[in-house]
Amino acid sequence: MRDFQRRFGFRYTAPSMLLLGLALSLPDPLASQATEHAFGVGWQFQSYSFDEGLGAKVATLNMVPLAYSVPIGGRLGLDFYGAYADGRVERGGTTYLLQGMVDTRVRAIFQASPWAILTASVNLPTGNATHDEEEAVVASVLSTDVLGFREATWGTGGAVTTGFATAMEAGTWSLGLGASYRLSQGFEPTYGSSLTYEPGNEIRVRLGLDRNVGEGGKFTTGVTYQNFSEDQFETSAGDMRNLFQAGSRIRGDMSYAFRSGRSTWALYGVDIWREKGDAFLDLVDSQGTVVGDTTVVVGSQNLVVVGLNGSALLGSLRVRPALDFRYQMREEDIGEGWLAGAGLDIPLRLFGSFDAFPRGRFSWGQLKASDGETRSLWGVEVGLMLRWQI
Repeated sequence: MRDFQRRFGFRYTAPSMLLLGLALSLPDPLASQATEHAFGVGWQFQSYSFDEGLGAKVATLNMVPLAYSVPIGGRLGLDFYGAYADGRVERGGTTYLLQGMVDTRVRAIFQASPWAILTASVNLPTGNATHDEEEAVVASVLSTDVLGFREATWGTGGAVTTGFATAMEAGTWSLGLGASYRLSQGFEPTYGSSLTYEPGNEIRVRLGLDRNVGEGGKFTTGVTYQNFSEDQFETSAGDMRNLFQAGSRIRGDMSYAFRSGRSTWALYGVDIWREKGDAFLDLVDSQGTVVGDTTVVVGSQNLVVVGLNGSALLGSLRVRPALDFRYQMREEDIGEGWLAGAGLDIPLRLFGSFDAFPRGRFSWGQLKASDGETRSLWGVEVGLMLRWQI
């Protein structure tokens, strides 16, 4: 959703770029209220082809996202987001399908002071959260972190998130703090079963710093801590068990933005580390009968991203190129690998306050398969976003 809003160029007022970054780093809160009514609609297509041994031959995602921002008075704003998505995975000569509306998100953003923002959001369970076996295959492939698919599960049940962000000056530095708490509601994840799964609640805290560097440069850095409480899953015996205790996540990031003539550029790096977790599994005999249960350790993961993006004039057009490199490390090795990508989007003013944003991207990388061998993959992404501001 955040990428959709950024590419639509929705305008937000914020007391500083640090406060903006703090709010955007949280899972649901936005930076501040919109200063204009803005409506956006788009089409996005992502596709990856995999070498044999990676568990799938092709994975694709088609999306039609919708977003609307409306100001209410001078300090309050509302944000709405929804999308229709169609995901497909080809494996062993069979194509698996997961399609339909995703969850709808409604957010309220209140600027309490020039240095403080309060937010509240609701995740409405309009998406397909109950998957059959074929849909579960698609959700599993599209949720691979290093691939960066824009939707993976379609639905995660109802949820309410509250948050705040604040910032202050400390000499030549700006310091900021942001935090949010997400309270999740249970849903039925498996088609044909009435058993309920309730995701663990989430707390997220971020500390950030930034300062101006020279003429037109800005350095920004921060660290984010994310923690989940135990989830609850209703077993066939009717009792509630913790299905998966996700390990804490720590994200460190830094960026340097600068001007070069009439162009602006930003170098950035991100490191996202997830500690070990615990997963509850049923023990099944050769006849498929559950004979017991056990808890296994899910290994830690680390995802590193470095990149460069910018905005430059090419003749009469302003183009926004982007390069990035992702490397994912996993304790179990399977799924470990890298992905390099290059993309471009072009903001176009069609008429009045109506804008278009065509974009494209190509990616290539390698992942470690279940047999321990490294296999290649490549992907393309194309899209067109339309925005109308009032």
